[in-house]
Amino acid sequence: MKNRFILILALAIFTTISARSINCLDDLDLENVQSYKYSIPNSDQEKNPIYWLHSQLNYYAFGKFDDSNSDEETTIRAGIYNGDTLIYKTEINCDKGRWENTILNRFSKYERILSGKIDKNLTSCRAGEPFDLIFKVNNFHAMSWIFNAQPLQYGVREFAKPLQIPKMHQKNGRTIFVTHRKGVKRPAVKVFSKYNAYHATKFILKATGRAKFDRFVFGQCDAWPKGMENQCQNVRSWIHARSKANLTEKSMRDHLKDNPLDTNVTRGLGVFGNNRVVHNPKCITKKYFYWLQQPVHPDRNIPKEDRDLKSMRSYCCCTDMRTGQVIDNNPGKFCRYMNVCETKQLTCWESYDPGTGKEVQEVIEKSWGWTTDEETGDKGAEEIEELKDSSSRLANVLTVNNTDNSTGVLAHDPNKEQTIADGDSAVLLNL
Repeated sequence: MKNRFILILALAIFTTISARSINCLDDLDLENVQSYKYSIPNSDQEKNPIYWLHSQLNYYAFGKFDDSNSDEETTIRAGIYNGDTLIYKTEINCDKGRWENTILNRFSKYERILSGKIDKNLTSCRAGEPFDLIFKVNNFHAMSWIFNAQPLQYGVREFAKPLQIPKMHQKNGRTIFVTHRKGVKRPAVKVFSKYNAYHATKFILKATGRAKFDRFVFGQCDAWPKGMENQCQNVRSWIHARSKANLTEKSMRDHLKDNPLDTNVTRGLGVFGNNRVVHNPKCITKKYFYWLQQPVHPDRNIPKEDRDLKSMRSYCCCTDMRTGQVIDNNPGKFCRYMNVCETKQLTCWESYDPGTGKEVQEVIEKSWGWTTDEETGDKGAEEIEELKDSSSRLANVLTVNNTDNSTGVLAHDPNKEQTIADGDSAVLLNL
């Protein structure tokens, strides 16, 4: 008879945090304002000039167009500044249907470096319509504005990038040294402003007319709109549309084969996107987030020195299955380096509650055909009850793929405290 794996989730319900971001530094609600200044933490150039150096940074602004009658044009402006001096800004004009990006160049002159039309398929500026504006810092001179999943830039350059450590391989009896990675693509326009992205001390938002801001987020992280609890697949699609994914017709077919729930994903923004697609949230069902999210976007606290531990450059985090946020919004307790997750069988018992567990169990039973065993005619439900009664101490049973590629059931002894930090002490049962 086929092995059966059953998910029995039975932990106390905990307070739900609004689903909106994972591992961000600041996630701030604004009260429908039209002006907001954010002081970037640890940006004092005299005290710590290299705090954010070489870091990839994410700035998110969320808002909505209201139905107010205003004689002003409806515009959205955002920019990074060194003190009061502009580094790079964008301005979106709904009435004119256009956008433009401006820098203060090295000669202290304002210079428009990019401009274009608003994509009406993505933004109508109608009353009640939400909007989002993302600013992604990739490095000193590579920065991207994204408005409602539309990249506010264009043009791609391709080049061969020098490798830090040359690679060597054999071909036809000869030793070949590879010193460059060919075909590297980046945005065509470099932002050569008077100050670079890591000189920024402020992020400033301004709006006129019917545009109002209701939230700002900063960090090295993924964020998404409020009010998307119990909508994991919608969150995943939202983030994917703004990501660095670059799906072709063929790769889209391959992607859907590996991710059958991604029926609404777009091709992504490629080099103009926000974060890499590998950091998109994982869903166990269309409704619920996977309890252990990995790999979660890295931040400056992850060491860069040891290049052998490539997987260490990300996190794995125990998350609330309904919101997608780190449990208790406490990354220090519920996140670990990826190499820890790859070498140990970690558990996230704090992620579950009985209601969520029951729904997930029913979805998995239905999709995996557990209700009846076609070969033996045994009732799946009866086997479930046998498993439940096999030990009164097994309050939680979790389907896992073990590190040795075998499959079994990870059982939690409720009499022992267990978190992601000591998940390797769990008992592995082979049923």
